[in-house]
Amino acid sequence: MVVDDEPNIVEVIRLYLEHAGFEPLLLHRGRGVVEAVRREEPELVLLDIMLPDSSGFELCQGIRALDGEAGQVPIIFLTAKGESIDKLRAFTLGVDDYIVKPFDPNELIARIRAVLRRVQLGGGKADAKHESGGKKKTLQIRNLWIDLEQYRVEVDGRKVELTPKEIELLFFLAGNAGRVYTREDLLGYVWDFDFSGGTRTVDAHVKNLRKKLGPSSDWTIQTLWGVGYAFEVAKPE
Repeated sequence: MVVDDEPNIVEVIRLYLEHAGFEPLLLHRGRGVVEAVRREEPELVLLDIMLPDSSGFELCQGIRALDGEAGQVPIIFLTAKGESIDKLRAFTLGVDDYIVKPFDPNELIARIRAVLRRVQLGGGKADAKHESGGKKKTLQIRNLWIDLEQYRVEVDGRKVELTPKEIELLFFLAGNAGRVYTREDLLGYVWDFDFSGGTRTVDAHVKNLRKKLGPSSDWTIQTLWGVGYAFEVAKPE
């Protein structure tokens, strides 16, 4: 489902989606989007923030408040709003990716496939909601259980003693499995721009997480040298 009010952009997206084998449903305004998601149950929603009759942030909240699988549909924001505060708000609401216009259509298709692949691999993003709209802040990935309401983490049913910020960092990375985040990104998303110690703070927390969680054949926190960190879920054999 593509929700955007710019005809030229929508047409480009439609052509590339169809060429990639998708069947796009095109909507040009916000009214009726939440109901359409409930009714049509799309595989993914590509959503603009600035619509003529509503805000993409409000629509995202409305979608996430839906019951069942409809409320867990992957959402990608495609918007001209590139400020860090907007990105932070979006991920807080539970979006799966954030793409700033102008964009490369080939990259857009690649990132759509990446989000869908994470969902199919059981990355757990659909349950990793940060919003306060009544959905539980819990995440299950194989033998890893994270409860952000109780600030509890378990591996193989065993409680792991972590600090609150370590749990928040783990929840964010695991909830966005497969995505690479720079240290600066993580400082913004997890520390909410209120931190001390710079990027070394992130490195120290990742080091502690690895030590406390121990090795796992199902998932790992990967270091991409010169870039940042990513939570990777092993593909099923």
